[in-house]
Amino acid sequence: MDDRRAALLLALLTLAGAGVRLAFAPSTEAAPGDVRLVAVDTPPSGGLRATARTAARLARPLLPGERVDLDRADVTEITRLPRIGPAFAQRIVAWREQHGPFGGLARFDSVPGVGPKLLDALRPYVMFSGVPAPAP
Repeated sequence: MDDRRAALLLALLTLAGAGVRLAFAPSTEAAPGDVRLVAVDTPPSGGLRATARTAARLARPLLPGERVDLDRADVTEITRLPRIGPAFAQRIVAWREQHGPFGGLARFDSVPGVGPKLLDALRPYVMFSGVPAPAP
């Protein structure tokens, strides 16, 4: 009799597990991984193409002779420079917004994290179009 009880208990546990799984399973309106296509009434505008061209330009590394104006560039443009990541580019822009345009490499050296080695590495890739603010 003990074997029958054990078999019955296992069968009941299996059925209970299947019931719980069925109760908590997500709805099956669509098959897993099913993709639904949505019709688009309007074709993509020219603005989308312009945005794609700008994104492609900003994603590529700098070409020989191409320079980034550190007095006007945004974070995305500054990240195109060698050895400059997004966080460092944000710090450069924040410093410029607080203190005004750099005007040259000497003032750019004031940004925390910029040292002589980075200045030498960036020298061929940067330019400055602004006039630095007078020192207080």
